[in-house]
Amino acid sequence: MKKEVFAIYFPSWHPDKHYEKWYGKGFSEWELVKTTKPLFKNHKQPRVPAWGYFDESDPEMMKRQIDLAADSGITGFIFDWYWYNGVEFLEKPLNEAFLNAPNRNRLKFAIMWANHDWGIWPALDNGAKGMNGNENQASCEPFLKAFHSEEDLRTVMEYSCEKYFKCENYWKIDGKPVYSFYNCNRLFQDIEPADVLKICNEVARKHGFPGIYTMMNIGCCNDNEYFCGWGRIPKMREAGFDSVFAYNSGVKSDYEQCVNPGEPTIDYSIMMRNQRHCYEQIAKMGMPFFPSVTLGLDVSPRWSREVKYPWDYEKLGYYPIMVNNTPDRIAELLRDALSFDTEAVIINAWNEWTEGMFLLPDNFDGSERLDKIKEVLEIYNQ
Repeated sequence: MKKEVFAIYFPSWHPDKHYEKWYGKGFSEWELVKTTKPLFKNHKQPRVPAWGYFDESDPEMMKRQIDLAADSGITGFIFDWYWYNGVEFLEKPLNEAFLNAPNRNRLKFAIMWANHDWGIWPALDNGAKGMNGNENQASCEPFLKAFHSEEDLRTVMEYSCEKYFKCENYWKIDGKPVYSFYNCNRLFQDIEPADVLKICNEVARKHGFPGIYTMMNIGCCNDNEYFCGWGRIPKMREAGFDSVFAYNSGVKSDYEQCVNPGEPTIDYSIMMRNQRHCYEQIAKMGMPFFPSVTLGLDVSPRWSREVKYPWDYEKLGYYPIMVNNTPDRIAELLRDALSFDTEAVIINAWNEWTEGMFLLPDNFDGSERLDKIKEVLEIYNQ
């Protein structure tokens, strides 16, 4: 059976009204990519997109991305989606480009509510050199703060039903729109899990759907050295959620053991080993899940330009830079993910340029990552 393969889409590569307010007219995260310098010998920076620093909110450029993804065997995009009590952020690539692209039905799409605070990156704030948690922003007062309430969740579900779920190419399982929450802990601080499900399903049924297919992120947490919360699964299952996935798990926190002592790097083989371990631990829990293949890790475009190696990793919150994440190794990890009995595999990510996770062609690897993924998927789906 052909397996669905979804890539996470991070929509930060276009001018946005909030960016203009904070940083000036025309700013997008491409500005961080352009100013990145290599920190050690053979450091693959700056990563220059083969298509240039394009505006992803242009429907023609989205059309080009859709064709490239579909031609490479990708089933669809899972859009990072930002909403702060009615305030939208980075919404144009989905709302104005993807939904208006003439070829949009070549891909399915789904939403992951990226329900975390948004602040300034250290690269843009000389006074704040450290990072703050998994979202890699400086440790200062956020520009946009995550907010949850039962009323707001109903508003989000109403909005999503009208604007997204009714689209013929929205990802559905058993007729239910697939919907993901990035930070479950943050959500559950304000709304009980049972009430989250009740609200989502009530609104979906009101709009003619059999309910919502919930896909809860259990990655990006500090539950263990793998940054993966498989121990949360029994409670997720008991509460009635449909499935889980581990967005961006698999980087060991024991830096002294794994980090190259001569430079701030960690070999991709560590990520491969640890992601396989996460797949196995999650599978043991007996709940539907979607293995996630993380392509690498290099957040140096967001780091303070004043910090030099060696630095205090834990004090500043800087993760080591992943090296040797070759297209062949990425293909190997994808084959591992495909071997599990699941409906879909998730790739992190399509375009996380400032975190070192992307499939789009660049100046170092060209289109090799996508070529290898296409090759693996063609063999698997024969």
